[in-house]
Parts: sequence; C-alpha cells; structure tokens
Amino acid sequence: MLRGLFYPDRAGIFWALMAILILAGVRLFWIGVSKSDRVGRYVVLTESALGQIRVSIQAIENLVVKVVTQVNGVREVKPRIVSVSQGVGIQIRAVVTPDINVPDVSERIQVLVKEKVFEITGITVGSVRVSIDNISAQKPRVE
Repeated sequence: MLRGLFYPDRAGIFWALMAILILAGVRLFWIGVSKSDRVGRYVVLTESALGQIRVSIQAIENLVVKVVTQVNGVREVKPRIVSVSQGVGIQIRAVVTPDINVPDVSERIQVLVKEKVFEITGITVGSVRVSIDNISAQKPRVE
C-alpha cells in the first residue's frame, strides 16, 4: 500500500500526508510544552539557606473564594491570580444578590481580600479588581 505513494504521479498525496504528520507532531509538542493548567504554579515567598517557602496559585485562589463568600450578598466567586510589579494582582468575578449596594460590597471585598491574603500568606497584593458578572434574581441561601 505504501509503495504506491512513492510513484512520481502521486507525489502530491505523499507530501500532503507528510505535512499532516508534521503538523500533528508540532501540535503534540506544543501541548506537551505549554503549561495551560495552573495547578503546580507557585509564588515564592522567601528563600533561605534551608530552602524556599512557596504558596501555590490554587491555594491563593481557594483563600480568596473562602474570604469573598463570607461577605453578605455574594453568591458566586471566580478568582484569578496575576503577577504584577507590587506582588500579585487578584481579579475577582462575582455574582451578587439584588439587595446589596454593589460599590460598597466591591470595596469591602477588595479590602478583605488584600488584608487576609497578606495576613495568612505574607504575599503583598498589588491590586484587587472586582467585576460583578451578574446580579442574581434568586434569594440567598440560608446556611
């Protein structure tokens, strides 16, 4: 079957198959090299003679979720940690209930997140950006 591909009149088929194989190889290489998942990424806190102290991005995100969901009127939280010149930046996307004042709650979220992340991890938070994605029409759950 493969012998038929090497005839001069079928060179186009051969080169098309070669191109597909090369593209598939490049794609697999790119998938293997890229780090699209954020699990395993760390922020280095300190380095000493004994070694490094690191906190994972996932740990910071989980801390932010815990802090923000304790604010009255917040239904859902989706944090994202980014690197900024003053430490880390935290971008928060939230869904809130309709019975709250959005600017007040957003400011409270910013202050609480900045304080708690520094208090617990020692990481300086350069900025906390809050985006309200939706105002939920449902009543908040009683817990």
